[in-house]
Amino acid sequence: MSGLGYLNLSLYNLSFSNGNITINSTDWIPIAIDPAVLDKILFRIKLWQISHGYILFPLCLFGIIGNVLSLATLTRKAVRSTTISIYLRCLALADLFVLLTAIFRYRSYKLFFDDEKEKWSIYYFDPYVQVYVEPIHWMALGVSSFTTLALSLERYLAVRFPIRIKRTCTLQVVRSVIIGIMTTVLILSIPNFFAYRVGMFLRDNKSYVAVAMLTEMGRKTLYHCVYHSYLIPFLWYILPWLLLAVFSTLLSKNVRKSSKIRLDFPTSPNPNRNLTFIIIMIVVLFLICNFPNCIIVFYNLVHHTMDNDVCTHETQGLLSKTTKLYDALEVVGEILNVFNSCINFIVYCVVGTKFRRELKRLVLCEKCKKKRNNRIVPNYSFHNQPRDTTTEAISTITR
Repeated sequence: MSGLGYLNLSLYNLSFSNGNITINSTDWIPIAIDPAVLDKILFRIKLWQISHGYILFPLCLFGIIGNVLSLATLTRKAVRSTTISIYLRCLALADLFVLLTAIFRYRSYKLFFDDEKEKWSIYYFDPYVQVYVEPIHWMALGVSSFTTLALSLERYLAVRFPIRIKRTCTLQVVRSVIIGIMTTVLILSIPNFFAYRVGMFLRDNKSYVAVAMLTEMGRKTLYHCVYHSYLIPFLWYILPWLLLAVFSTLLSKNVRKSSKIRLDFPTSPNPNRNLTFIIIMIVVLFLICNFPNCIIVFYNLVHHTMDNDVCTHETQGLLSKTTKLYDALEVVGEILNVFNSCINFIVYCVVGTKFRRELKRLVLCEKCKKKRNNRIVPNYSFHNQPRDTTTEAISTITR
C-alpha cells in the first residue's frame, strides 16, 4: 500500500472534476497516489506556506505602508506640480493595489487560519477572490508596468531633448497618458471578469458551498490559451521588459554624455541629476525583479501544454505536472514581483533629497507644530514696549 496517500483534500483545496461541475471534498479520503506525486504535493504545500505566508505577507504589509507614505509625500504642495511626480503617484497607487490584491491572490491571509477557518475560506471566500479580486491584481500589474515604461520614456526624452520636451510634455499631456494607460489595461483585462463565475452547490444536503466555475466563454473558447498563455504574459512582462531595457540603456548613455559636457562648464548646475538617477534605479530594479518572470513566461510560450494539437492552459495547483525546479522558480518570480512593488519607497528615501525633506515634514507634522506654537506662545508686544520715564515723572509731580 505504498502508493496509497491520505490527504485532507478540504484543507489543500484539491478538487475533482465531474463533467462541468467542480466538487470540493470535505473529508479525509484515501486516494491511490504515486509516491513521486505525493512527494511533489507535499513539497508544494511547504513551499507555498513559506513563500506565500511567511515571506509575502510581511513584504506586502511593508510595501503597503511605504506606498501610502509615498502617495502622501508626492501629493504635498512642494513636489506635486511636476510631470514626474504625477507618474510616481500613479506608480505608487498601482503598486498599492498590487500589494493589497496579492495578499488575497496568494492566500497569504491563511497564515493566521486554523483548520476550521481554512475550510470556511475554501468553501465561502476563495471562489470570490478568484473571480473578482485576481482580475484587479492583473490590472494593477499592467498599470504598474506601463507607467514605469512611460516614466522611463519621458525621462529619456527630457535628457535627450530638454528644450523641446519642456514645451510639449505638460501636466495635461502626462494626465492624458496615464488615463490612456488605465483605459488600455482595463480593455485588455475585461475578459478576466467574464471567464469565471461563482456557482453555489449543495453539500451533504445541508448547506451550500461556493465554487469558481468557468463560464461559457471560458469553457468553449480559446480564452485560456490566447489570453493567459500569450497575450497577458507578452504585454505585461516581455514587451515592457524589452522596451525598458532599451530605454534605460539609451538614458544611461545620454546621462554620461551630458555629464561629460558639464565637465567643460563646471559652473553650470544640474538640478535634475538626482531625479534621473531615481528613475534609472526604478527601471533597473524593475528589470531585475521581473527577469525570472520573463524567463518563466518565455518558457511557457515555447513549451505550452498541447492536447491533441490544441493549445490548453494549465492552472497552478497541487496536482500540476510541473517539476520542483519550475515550482521554485515560479515562487521566486512571485516574491520578486511583489518586492518590486515595495522597493520604490526605499529608492525615494535613499536618493531623493527633496522627497526625504517632505517626508520628514509629513511625519513630524510641521504644520501641526506651527499651529501648536502659535497657540501656546503669548503676545509680548505690550509688555516689551520701552518705559516712558518722562511721563511717569510728570504724573508724580502732579500728584
